[in-house]
Amino acid sequence: MVRPTIPRNYKGLLDVVLAGRVRYMGRVVVRDYGVRNSRLWVHGEIHMTVPLDIYYEHMVRHKKNSGKLIGGIDVNTDRLNLAIIDERGDLRDYKTFWFSETSRKGFSRRRAWSIIGMRIHEMLDYAYHHGVKTLFLENPEVLGRLKLMWIRNGDRGHENYNHKVAIFRSSIIERIAIKAPLYSIETKYVNPRGTTSSIEHDELMRKYGLDRHTTSAHLIALRGLKHQ
Repeated sequence: MVRPTIPRNYKGLLDVVLAGRVRYMGRVVVRDYGVRNSRLWVHGEIHMTVPLDIYYEHMVRHKKNSGKLIGGIDVNTDRLNLAIIDERGDLRDYKTFWFSETSRKGFSRRRAWSIIGMRIHEMLDYAYHHGVKTLFLENPEVLGRLKLMWIRNGDRGHENYNHKVAIFRSSIIERIAIKAPLYSIETKYVNPRGTTSSIEHDELMRKYGLDRHTTSAHLIALRGLKHQ
């Protein structure tokens, strides 16, 4: 008999699926197997794909959001930088969510995404409890086009040049956008051009005395406020 371990917060969603009220696609992934004490053992996972609206309905963490503030997120390979501003553009708060251990050589990719997922939830929970209603992210499609431009120009020293880094950052951005509705936070995108290297960025960094990544998050929030 196989008895899967089911996280408590997935029970409501799983009950709906097993009751047959939702169509789903499923698969079993075997991670490892062997023989112990003359008995076969198998370690694996059960994956289910359900409609996104059903996922939001049963996995929501905060159904209402009375916040009025705006957040900006700068995504890097080892951290998430959050900056929060008000409707006038004044900086109200900022915080960094680290996952630097995931970039160590030999670190399990599966474990890395698990840790990054936890940091994403921590960031969204922090944003929700600090009044963020709308969260702005760099547009991953534009990030991809900028990467091609940097390659054509031979700018190999640029921090976004590496293809794997660009894909990794875009994947994190997409996961933030998927998880944000669980906290009743709306996500929107801004053009990432100049958010990490520009006169505007440098002036903002000097004005507030912030590090360059937090400044990027601040600039993303300001662009979102300007164009929303």
